[in-house]
Formats: sequence, C-alpha cells, structure tokens
Amino acid sequence: MVVNVASKQKRLPCLVVESSNEGYRVRASLPLRRGQTIELVFEEDWTLAACCNVVWVGKAGTKHEGEIGLETVQAASATLSDDIRTTW
Repeated sequence: MVVNVASKQKRLPCLVVESSNEGYRVRASLPLRRGQTIELVFEEDWTLAACCNVVWVGKAGTKHEGEIGLETVQAASATLSDDIRTTW
C-alpha cells in the first residue's frame, strides 16, 4: 500500500483479506481516514496497481478492528515514482 505521509509517498505493508470488482478489504496497522486516497500495489505483479479511496476503517473492539475498506477508483499500471519502486 502506498500512502502520502507528510507529503511524501511511503510504501507500507498490508494484507488483502477480500477483493471484489468494487474494492478490497485489507488488514493493516495504519492511521488512515475515510476519504483518503491510497494506491494498492500487488506483490505478485508490481507493474499493476489500484487507486482506491478509503470508505471505512474498522473500529477498535469490533470484529473489523485493524481492517480497512477500500473502493477501487481505477485499476492501471503503477504510477509510482522510480525512487519508491527501487526501495522495494
């Protein structure tokens, strides 16, 4: 998962728990908020990426704690800068 942290793109790990044509449910320990845009890059094929919006964040104490709901905005070739790709 690539997110903007302090105006810089940062690659952070996550686990895709569920996927559909509309989006993803991922497990991650990230301070994301509803409406935030992220880029999901798949380990199997780093040339593919999905631009997503955060639609929900699991609340503490619920069965979805630590999970994030993502809605796919578009699926496209990865648009990450070369410096981010080389750090993988």
